[in-house]
Amino acid sequence: MSIRMSTSQLYSRSLNAMLDVQRAANKTQEQISANKRVLTPADDPVAATRILQLNQELAGLKQYNNSLSTLNNRLMRSDSALSGVSDLIHKAQELVLQAGNPATNHEQRGYLAMDLQSVIDSMAQLMNSRDASGEYLFAGHQGSTQPFAKGVDGRYQYHGDEGQRFIQVGPVTSIAANDSGYELFMNVRGAQPGVALSAGATNSAHPPASISGGQVRDAERFAAFHPNTAVIEFRPTSEVTPATMNFTIRQASDGRVLAQNVPYVAGQEVEFAGLAVSVEGEPAVGDSFRVESTHRKGLLEGLEDFVAQLHEAGDNPQGRERLTQAMENTLTNLDHAQNQMLKTQGAVGARLNQVEANLESNADFELVVRETLSELADLDYAKAIAQLTQESFVLEAAQMSFSKIARLSLFNYL
Repeated sequence: MSIRMSTSQLYSRSLNAMLDVQRAANKTQEQISANKRVLTPADDPVAATRILQLNQELAGLKQYNNSLSTLNNRLMRSDSALSGVSDLIHKAQELVLQAGNPATNHEQRGYLAMDLQSVIDSMAQLMNSRDASGEYLFAGHQGSTQPFAKGVDGRYQYHGDEGQRFIQVGPVTSIAANDSGYELFMNVRGAQPGVALSAGATNSAHPPASISGGQVRDAERFAAFHPNTAVIEFRPTSEVTPATMNFTIRQASDGRVLAQNVPYVAGQEVEFAGLAVSVEGEPAVGDSFRVESTHRKGLLEGLEDFVAQLHEAGDNPQGRERLTQAMENTLTNLDHAQNQMLKTQGAVGARLNQVEANLESNADFELVVRETLSELADLDYAKAIAQLTQESFVLEAAQMSFSKIARLSLFNYL
């Protein structure tokens, strides 16, 4: 049986064959240019799916490595700041011991107080250290808030919180990125029970009044009061005669009145439960202050108390005895603070080791992923070039055949 084929069909079939070979050669050239075997999902659907998964794993790994780099920077800065504070604690211990020398007089203790205040300011500067992005390292969750700042009474107060921030460094792994300044520098065990002073959150006076002091004057009475908290509340002027600003002191646990409607004199010491505190400024009616008995003694607070003792202690036996007791308590407080620094530095060092281990593990994992990715996506050059040579040869042959067929005519047989 004969098959009839029109001239147009002959041309069309020959052209389509050449175009198929041309497309195959072009595809091979694109693969060689991109050094990729799989250019589109249609080339190898299974491999394309796996390649997408591996690229997503690499993207996640890059993000974790960036987090690790940020974490490493924060921890290095924290470790440097803690080392600086630790060195300053040693300096403070030397100054406290010098102040306890019986040969020093009141004037010389004043100079030592100035040196010690300089050490306190340097400590506060380190406690206010920031990371590369400008966030405070020791403010807890309040990274944009300066943790240690001087109040109206000239003493440093903590304005951060007790939180600890964590950074995700793996699918199921997170590492602490900071340590709360409260836990580090405020929540330090004191040599003896003492007091923590704070203003009420709803105080409305402008400028705000402040409370200071917190000295234990009668150990027995204070021991009977501990561990209670007292609240000093300013009452309406109409409650006393003649009308004047006054305050009442209550025990927070049961509301028991410790002192009632005491006329207020700015800066005058107020004694109760073996304690002595003083309020400065012009408080508004309803303002309150908390006096909390506690076993903790903040690092800066303890040194500020000793500076106050240096200024107050006279050269008489009573003054020297009080100064000796203050010196012993301060040295004990500094030892406790130093132990806190060493413990935290050890924890920071452990986190740095964990960061380094995670970076090394990620590098090994990335190498495995890239090798697998190369096996799936990269091109075998030798094979591709051989294939391109073959396709080019077939294309040239098809073109030559088409050229000869196109010139055929019935006139060639006449």
